[in-house]
Amino acid sequence: MRTKIKIENLSKTFKAKKKSLEVLKNLNIELYENQFVSLIGPSGCGKSTILRILAGLEKDFSGDITVNGESIKASSFQFGYMPQKDLLMPWRTVYKNIILPLEINGTQDRKLEVENLIKEFGLQGFENFYPGEISGGMKQRAGILRTFLMDSDIMLLDEPFGALDAITRIKMQEWLLKVLIEHKKTVLFITHDIEEAVFLSDRVYVLSDRPAHVIKTLDIGFPRPRNREMLSSREFLEYKDILLKALL
Repeated sequence: MRTKIKIENLSKTFKAKKKSLEVLKNLNIELYENQFVSLIGPSGCGKSTILRILAGLEKDFSGDITVNGESIKASSFQFGYMPQKDLLMPWRTVYKNIILPLEINGTQDRKLEVENLIKEFGLQGFENFYPGEISGGMKQRAGILRTFLMDSDIMLLDEPFGALDAITRIKMQEWLLKVLIEHKKTVLFITHDIEEAVFLSDRVYVLSDRPAHVIKTLDIGFPRPRNREMLSSREFLEYKDILLKALL
């Protein structure tokens, strides 16, 4: 399998008012092409910082990161990055929020493609609504579609379903898997939900408390496409137990 992202000995320390906070220490992670990888770990351990470094929002770090075999420091690679909050602009319609990456990149000629994706992402009929007029699940779909339109084959998703109710979350997980399989994306996904990590992922990295490093790597052997019946299987429960024990 082709390596898409390789993180080696990543360390990061924040400095403010003459104080230092070490967030990451000698962290190692690898993602292969079309792989879905989840990061789980204690709150505040530095998971979001990893995504911010990859997205180019944090520049001061030590260690080596390569994307498609090229150093991230020398690469112009653009990730599709969605932070914890959807960050939809309340004054723009759903459609206008979705096409923001196309406006920035000057590629607004993809109207037919966008219309097809709006239908595929379950947002047809809501294009002219404002974010305050749609459900939480629809906001997340719009946020993920906007991230999708950044036109990268690697998506960084930071707890996209964390604020949703249980039923909506389940539906969104199933929908996300369907979309990603269809469009062959590589995904680095942050979650606090062990069950979500097992259901979605090909591999799960468990991070320690701050400063974060990998304390457990677990490959998930379920084939795709996946279904809800597997959640009650003995193998699924064993995966959950392994991750829970690693976290405790």
